[in-house]
Amino acid sequence: MKMRRNGLTLEQCRHLKDVDPNTNIVELRFSITSNICTTLDRNPETCNWKEFVAKASQLKPIYNVSTLDVNGFSRSNSPSETMLWRLGSFGMVAFELVHLLDQLRLESLLMDIKEYEPIVIIKQPPSHKTIDEGAGLHLYVEGTGFPYPRYQWFKHISGEWAKLRAETNHIFKIVNTRQQDNGTYCCRLQNGNQRHKVVFTSRTSVSVTPPIEEERDVILYDVRSYREGQENTESTDTSAKKVMPESPRFEPKAKVALIIGNADYLADKPLLNVPLADVRLMKSTFEDLGFRVFSYLDLTKAEMKSTIDWFIDVVKQMGKDVYVVFCFFGHGFEESRKCHLVPTDAAHGYTTNDCICADDVLYKFQRHIDPALLVMVLDTCRIRNCNEKPIRQIAKSQAFDSLNEPATNGNTVILYSTSRGMSAYQNNQNGLLATFFNQRIKQKTDVTSVMQNVLEDMGKEMKKYKENQTPQFMSTLNEPRSFADIVSPCCETTKVYDHIYAVFSPPPSREVFVPGANIKLSIECQADTLNMMTIYINTRIIKECDTTLLDDIDIAVETFSLNFKIKTVSMISGRGKFEIKNIQKLQDDMLLKIIVWNKKANDLIGDVDISLGKPLISKLVLRRDKLR
Repeated sequence: MKMRRNGLTLEQCRHLKDVDPNTNIVELRFSITSNICTTLDRNPETCNWKEFVAKASQLKPIYNVSTLDVNGFSRSNSPSETMLWRLGSFGMVAFELVHLLDQLRLESLLMDIKEYEPIVIIKQPPSHKTIDEGAGLHLYVEGTGFPYPRYQWFKHISGEWAKLRAETNHIFKIVNTRQQDNGTYCCRLQNGNQRHKVVFTSRTSVSVTPPIEEERDVILYDVRSYREGQENTESTDTSAKKVMPESPRFEPKAKVALIIGNADYLADKPLLNVPLADVRLMKSTFEDLGFRVFSYLDLTKAEMKSTIDWFIDVVKQMGKDVYVVFCFFGHGFEESRKCHLVPTDAAHGYTTNDCICADDVLYKFQRHIDPALLVMVLDTCRIRNCNEKPIRQIAKSQAFDSLNEPATNGNTVILYSTSRGMSAYQNNQNGLLATFFNQRIKQKTDVTSVMQNVLEDMGKEMKKYKENQTPQFMSTLNEPRSFADIVSPCCETTKVYDHIYAVFSPPPSREVFVPGANIKLSIECQADTLNMMTIYINTRIIKECDTTLLDDIDIAVETFSLNFKIKTVSMISGRGKFEIKNIQKLQDDMLLKIIVWNKKANDLIGDVDISLGKPLISKLVLRRDKLR
């Protein structure tokens, strides 16, 4: 649903979650600033870090940054991080940061820090409106609140309030009114699922006045010529115009996406650079479109099969009229006109028996779910596998219940990153398919049009590259369904979502003291994917007289869990960011040891042990040998 661009007041920007509004932005939790930096770095020009700088200079003259500094920000690894540190040195505080993010309408970022604000309607539609038939009708409502209010217009028909499909803007418009538009209208403003987060406007009674007929001469037409198959040239009536039927609008009960990216392959070292970035990009984009996304990184064959099986079980609980998207980023090949997805545990010399057949995945989705829209995005190479036997000797795939040619149901679209016999490529940040697909996916057109635009965009861009990559898509779309179709949730889908996110949520934030030291550690966990977690550790010195400085503190994190490695992403002024992957392999509770060092004195300050329990997808066993 669309949002009215009404900003928060400065006073509302001071209402923050567990954050003093006057806290300097460099002292905010690392998880908050890291998320802000990642989003501003990749956003389009209308709401990226450069636009943030421009808004900041309008807020206070002291925040004005020179063009030379902006160019310097651009050359850093994260322009947004450099920018925030500079603005923090100028004295920018938390509520000013919230105000600027609100001006850019970055609601997803504000959810991490901004408190709930109830909806207040500041402009009601009129109680009565009379218009002439054929004139335009405009009803206008304006409201504030956080999360930003969503709008839905209703009309009173036969004693009930009927939802007006696609009328989800703050302005309700009818370009050419008719007699059937007479009636009573109202608008619902909503920024949460609870009843107290829903507000209705006053009712508007609309009266459409029919046109006044003028007296005119009666012209009689000779209809005999029509009966004889001849045209009557005396008739000059041009009032009958061809009326094009209105495009149908669809409101699925749910939109869900399963995204898998494989990068750390046993048979291919070093690891691929872009699958994780592609997974993150697609996850963010699909979530913006209202999809519930289940994303994974680096799965073995057994884990891929179990993940797909579990995902199907989840979607089946939602009933019919569900949109399903399956994305895979990683190695792949094509054999016997079938695309095969390579799992991370495929050894050197792997064949089709070691991989997952994409056609079998398609067949399984259609047989068990039969979604209203099914889209598969396969970003893999489609060249033959040199390890494979001659075609005539190839046995049927054993990955799933295989069919020679699985028939595709209606409303199914498959997008391949390249054509048969060709390779797929990447740029410095993402795969080429993910880059161009992300630029088009939010269009409010049918899925086939989106795919066609992706093909045309890549065709123009590939002229700049030495490599040749021509994407291909197959479609049986028989209804103009779109990724942007608005969800009309029901109680079944709500229960499924609530259960999943209650079970697979990351561990709660906590604070621990380092024994024997005047140091307190704030620990936050954030899910990157369902099997990859980022841990943010912020160090605080309790006693002001302590001679230890934050810049002197270094943090190391070790785990007692077997087969797990913790990667240190960054360590700045006592604030550390750490990544844990392959959480699906965890069998027992995850135990961590946090070690705090004084790197200047090369001396151990202290350490502390903590337990994170079984986080995220580790609660689900994904290592079954075979599917049902």
